[in-house]
Amino acid sequence: MTPQEKAKDLYDSYWYCLFQSNIEKRNYWSKQCALIAVDEIIKVCPYIRQKDWETLEQLNAANIYFVEYWNEVKQEIEKL
Repeated sequence: MTPQEKAKDLYDSYWYCLFQSNIEKRNYWSKQCALIAVDEIIKVCPYIRQKDWETLEQLNAANIYFVEYWNEVKQEIEKL
């Protein structure tokens, strides 16, 4: 899933859960909830277990990709 698709997916998940009468508030809170979720995902990056990777280089590459992907998702959420 591309960062743009993931951003929309997260946003939509919250949008359908938030039953605000005001669409602007619903849009705002959907974005805020999705951004909070992504921030929490990024925070767990240091806890990816090293034993799951053969080398430290593989672990570092995975962590960099992981954080880059979720930062792109954040940027896409902010565009919604």
